[in-house]
Amino acid sequence: MRKILSLLFVLFSISFCLAQSTSTPAKNTSHQSISTTTKEKPKVLSEKVIKTEKDAKADELEEAIIPENTQIGNPTPNKVEPTRSYDYSNSDLLVKWHELIFELIEQTQGYSPNVASRNLAYINLAAYEAILPANLGNISLSEQLQEFHRPDSLNIDGRFFNPAVALNSAVFKLVDKLFISAPYIWMEKVYALNDSVNVHFSRQLSPDAMKKSKLYGAKIAYWIYEYSKNDGGHQSFMRTYAMGYKLPICESCFEINRVADLENTGPLHPRWGENRTFLAKNQEEINIKPKVEFSIYPNSPFYKMAQEVYDISKQVVPNSEKLQIANFWDDAATFTYTAPGHSISILTQVLKQKPINLISATELYSNLAIAISDAFIVTWRLKYQFNLIRPIAYIKKYIDNQWEPALLTPPFPEFPSGHSAQSSTMATVLTSKIGDKVSFIDYSKYFVGPPKSFTSFWSAAKECSISRVYGGIHFRDGIEQGEEVGKIVGKNALSLRYKK
Repeated sequence: MRKILSLLFVLFSISFCLAQSTSTPAKNTSHQSISTTTKEKPKVLSEKVIKTEKDAKADELEEAIIPENTQIGNPTPNKVEPTRSYDYSNSDLLVKWHELIFELIEQTQGYSPNVASRNLAYINLAAYEAILPANLGNISLSEQLQEFHRPDSLNIDGRFFNPAVALNSAVFKLVDKLFISAPYIWMEKVYALNDSVNVHFSRQLSPDAMKKSKLYGAKIAYWIYEYSKNDGGHQSFMRTYAMGYKLPICESCFEINRVADLENTGPLHPRWGENRTFLAKNQEEINIKPKVEFSIYPNSPFYKMAQEVYDISKQVVPNSEKLQIANFWDDAATFTYTAPGHSISILTQVLKQKPINLISATELYSNLAIAISDAFIVTWRLKYQFNLIRPIAYIKKYIDNQWEPALLTPPFPEFPSGHSAQSSTMATVLTSKIGDKVSFIDYSKYFVGPPKSFTSFWSAAKECSISRVYGGIHFRDGIEQGEEVGKIVGKNALSLRYKK
């Protein structure tokens, strides 16, 4: 009887609770909803391929100049750019490939700035050479570049030939060769882009034209790849640090900062300056040397130059413009485009705003990429020739032993600045080719901060240079002389002839 009464009591209690829950008003949950709401992620922008043979007009891309969804204030996890269409018959084809190549550079092991500059040059050289059968007004860069000889077997007629298909094939084959250490997931994107371009043109061209064009592009890629093997940088991504290289030891000598490079046992590419340049003029000795003599005395010009870096570093604090600039141009290897990639991305973003015809695009990309590649060889030759101490070592020894710069100090000598040299090269070439008042928006460092607007290529190059002082990794003389290196190399590259 006691068990029955207990069971009846439990059933009564459950019934009472159910009745209470249905009659009690629901609690206000608005506060909880607000507190758990998260920011909406930027939407993935749709892309489509258009089939027009005409280049898009600048006024049709006005949103690319003043986009509605420009990032404001803070970095974002995804790049936010204006929605646009891609026309594979004009410069958009190279733009599309470069957007993917920049991501490959970010993700591929061993892609130092030097390696990136070299391989971007060969890829764009192949792109230019691949379109020549359809552009009789242009000439090969054969005999203009060192040891570069175009075989007669590549001289074909333009019948049943499509330059865009040939270019696509050449770029695809070279990317496949030069990024063999890239993660599979990214190489799948390479194959997918190649397939999508071929499918697009197969709807317009005969099977014979497709076959001839693809085969020609593949032959160009093979020729360029064989040419690249003898420049001194072949497969340099496999070992970027020279573990057996002995750095000189002296008072003014560079030394590796082990706080920044604990995992590395040697300097970065110490023999890169011995590589073959594309232009013979850039292989010759360039009369650039430090203008400020090394000294440890407080009243000396060198000490004052180091003091400037130290004083400026006090202004490079969280939320400051100087820190944002330092980070925006901090294109160190791994998860950035690298410095040469950043400079070539500037051309890419200009062409996204205002597409041009395919032949003109290949001229611009190849001229710029060749110039930047040579700039890195010349700069590295000078770096290891002068072997100058970095600010972090000098300041810790003679000014403040507790000082730390905003950026990690890279494992190679200070003079001259590589960032300054390559960005000055970019500004020299693009200003000559495109103009001195070309405005553009640089979206490349979206994970650092909002996109930056520039009114000219030189305004971007100058900011890139001074960013290295803000970051505490270069002296002013290093950036100024680096700019001079870039002007010389860029001017030499502009001597290349593309037209008959």
